[in-house]
Amino acid sequence: MASEARYPILADTSSLIAVANTTQWERLKDAIHLTTTNVCKHELQNHVSSNKYPLEGSREHYLKRGSQRVVDHLDEDSSPWSCVTVVPRPHGPDAGEQSLKQELSEHGSSYQIVSILDSAARRSIRRLIDDNGYDIDVVGPPYLLYILLDNDLIEKPEFCEATVRIIQTEGWTGYEVVKNAWTSIPVDCSEILDGEYDDTLPPK
Repeated sequence: MASEARYPILADTSSLIAVANTTQWERLKDAIHLTTTNVCKHELQNHVSSNKYPLEGSREHYLKRGSQRVVDHLDEDSSPWSCVTVVPRPHGPDAGEQSLKQELSEHGSSYQIVSILDSAARRSIRRLIDDNGYDIDVVGPPYLLYILLDNDLIEKPEFCEATVRIIQTEGWTGYEVVKNAWTSIPVDCSEILDGEYDDTLPPK
């Protein structure tokens, strides 16, 4: 069962699903200490129970598999991940993102990194952080993989391949979206990946 401890990394539902579906999940889940909210966990549980037999390769299958992995990990007694309760509990389609904002409003000094998938939500959370004078980086889920690379837990080719897979799976194709995905990641994957991946690498 996840504790209520607050670790330096705070992540939302979609960010957790994105990294849980990568080939680096087994390494990542035990290598970093991370916190999410009870609202995000509830969203993950909804993805697990909403469709019992999604077709392999479908978006529903992707959401269910990633969510199941994260929920299982949060429920392990020895998990280095935690789940904190936010009150009052937000509702609606963006409840997970709102729960991160609530958590940061009350406990912002506990965090150094916020990982959130939606770029508009990242901008909103950056404004909240600036208004409160916190020193917190707001990044996309690829940054969680970069932490593994930066700590010599994976090799550069593994990092590059897992990151472009996230970008492809999420369907990030626009210039700004791809650029944002690589924000704060000082790695040049063009040295490793061939032209097939040009659309998923940072614009030159």
